[in-house]
Amino acid sequence: MQIDPSPAYDHRLAERVVTYLQTKDVTLFPFTARFDAERRRAFIRDLREGLSDLTDSGSARKTSASGFIMRDQRLRQVIEEWAAAGGGWPRGADPRDDDTALGAVSDEDAAPFSPTNSPTRPSR
Repeated sequence: MQIDPSPAYDHRLAERVVTYLQTKDVTLFPFTARFDAERRRAFIRDLREGLSDLTDSGSARKTSASGFIMRDQRLRQVIEEWAAAGGGWPRGADPRDDDTALGAVSDEDAAPFSPTNSPTRPSR
């Protein structure tokens, strides 16, 4: 018996997020039109984390073999939190606030990937 009849995964939402990440088209998420560069980077990072949770929710459980369903709950939460902020910072996400929900990102983590800064690069 299914307790919650709402769908656990909306593929159109995932496609919309991927398209936004590729194009930064503000018509996909109108609240992003008022973002400055810092907010845009934070929103993009949160979207990527939400997509990561989405893909992990199915693949880590071997969805096709065990019957677990992918869930887009975290991705929806990210979008809802940023939309509710109306172009500002979601509650607890402002990096200027000492008490923030944002994770710490080192310069190395923020740098674009290259073989020379890869933490798994074998030493010679």
